[in-house]
Amino acid sequence: MSNPGDSRRLFWGLALSAAGVMIVTMGIRQSLGLWVSPINTSTGLGIVTVSFALAVGQFAWGASQPLFGLLADCIGSFRVLVIGGLMLALGLAVTPYMSGGVGLVFFLGVVTAAGAGAGSFSILLGAAAQRLQPERRALASGFINSGGSFGQFLFAPLSQLMISTIGWAAAMWALAA
Repeated sequence: MSNPGDSRRLFWGLALSAAGVMIVTMGIRQSLGLWVSPINTSTGLGIVTVSFALAVGQFAWGASQPLFGLLADCIGSFRVLVIGGLMLALGLAVTPYMSGGVGLVFFLGVVTAAGAGAGSFSILLGAAAQRLQPERRALASGFINSGGSFGQFLFAPLSQLMISTIGWAAAMWALAA
């Protein structure tokens, strides 16, 4: 018979760590609109190109989740989260070097968004549900999902502050780090 204290520690360990991942992935993803004007001004690519990259990102984020879910079933959720984190960081780090629309769409629209998708709801809720008792899954789901909202609350003003103080490229590199 398992110790109730162990069950509580498992619950809070999973819920807090998964919510932390959601804070980062959704916080970054939901604040990318703040970069449209600075990228446009800096690169001259045009609002249409920058917006198209973000629109592709919407699709890539949604489309990547079931694919990363399948991959998580094969290699494990932790490895998928690491892959996603590396993709998210790579996409953010390389985006300031993009001077053409194709590169911007690929790195900001596909790599960054897919990386965020690998650390999103489907992977995190699935991983938690596999490890928690059925009666604890609803609370864990709500707690993990709240991480996404808190991420937007935290990252939007933080991103805007960084963009206005250190510039958009350095702000993006800071998020990549």
